[in-house]
This record gives sequence, structure tokens and C-alpha cells, in this order.
Amino acid sequence: MTPTRPFVAAADLSPGPEHRQLWALANKVGLDLDGHGNRVAAMAQALGDAHQGLGSTALLTLGAQLHDIGKLTIPIEVLDAPRRLTPTEWAVMRLHTILGLEILCHALDDVPQDVADCVLLHHEHWDGSGYPIGLSGAAIPLLARLVAIADFIDALASPRVYKSAMAPEVVRTLVLRARGVKFDPVLTDLALQIWPLLLRARAQAGLPHAVTMEQAILKP
Repeated sequence: MTPTRPFVAAADLSPGPEHRQLWALANKVGLDLDGHGNRVAAMAQALGDAHQGLGSTALLTLGAQLHDIGKLTIPIEVLDAPRRLTPTEWAVMRLHTILGLEILCHALDDVPQDVADCVLLHHEHWDGSGYPIGLSGAAIPLLARLVAIADFIDALASPRVYKSAMAPEVVRTLVLRARGVKFDPVLTDLALQIWPLLLRARAQAGLPHAVTMEQAILKP
């Protein structure tokens, strides 16, 4: 059965000290997966700052840091498989969005809706081909659309045991190619306009460590 988008809690645009659980968990998870969450958060925040009308980026930063928390429950033999995933393994990997939201709801007393959206919906595609729900266009929450672009950039630009890091100019070409397919066309254009700023924000968040890799093979 296709999951539906949950409504968790009213979003507080400026989470404060009362959200110390949320801040603490985000700061911890941001360092996991070789700092992937922190790099995504830095780029998402830069993109959010450039987007007119977004206002506070506090929840965007938190959601970006936490977006892949569900991957911490994925078996390591699937997460770091040095080859293309099998259909069964890919089905397991795709569960990380749903598992991530479950982790948040069990770990925290209050999960703002915007943060939940980033965790659950960052793999939804503009054309409706994404997961776990299959939302399309503006039905995908704005913050999830921002995190999706930043996640894509860091995933391609970072080395993994199953692939080498791609050069920034190659990543930029792939982002452009995904315009209107995976990503919001307007946000894609904005990301390309501030491309040097995104790369600088990513670097300042801490570049990934080198890893020992097999032949570079992208997971599907």
C-alpha cells in the first residue's frame, strides 16, 4: 500500500531551546554517513537563503541534517554494497525515508511537519516518479524540494565504496539534466545560478573522506 503524507505537528519556524532534543539529534546525525547530512544542510540553507519568500531556514537546516537518518537502520551490506544493488536490495534501501520518519517519531516528543517532510519526501520527483508516495510538482513540500537538490549534489560529488566522486562540472550537468524531471525547475535554475556558493557552502561544512573503492558503479 502506498504511504500517505503524515501530518506530524504544526511547524514552528524558529525552533528554540524547547526543541533541544531535535537540535541535539540533528547535530549528531549530521555527522553520520561521513558528514553527508551537514553538507546537505549547508547547501540547502544556501539555496533556501537565495529563495525569496522562504523566511527562516532553521527547519530546513534541521530537516536536511536529519534527512537520511533512516539509512542508519539499513544493513551495511546493502548501504555500502560495492556494486549495483539488486532489485530486492534497492527495495530495502528505498525504505529509509519511511524508517527515518519512524525513528524521529519514536525519538522525539515533537517533530515539526517541515522536518518530517524533509525526511520522508526528499526522494519525491517533480514528474511524480519518486518515492515513497509518488507526489509531483508543487504537491511536494518546498523544503523537501530544496533538500532533494542538495542531497543529489553531495551524493554525486562524494566518494563511496561503490563509486568515485564526480567532478563539480559533471554534477552541474546532471542537475541541469534533472530539471523538471527530478527537481523543481525554478529551484534548479536558482541552484545553477548560485552554483559557486553551493560548492563553497559544501566545502565549509567539511568535505568527505577518501574511501577505498571498487570500480565506480552508481546505485540506481
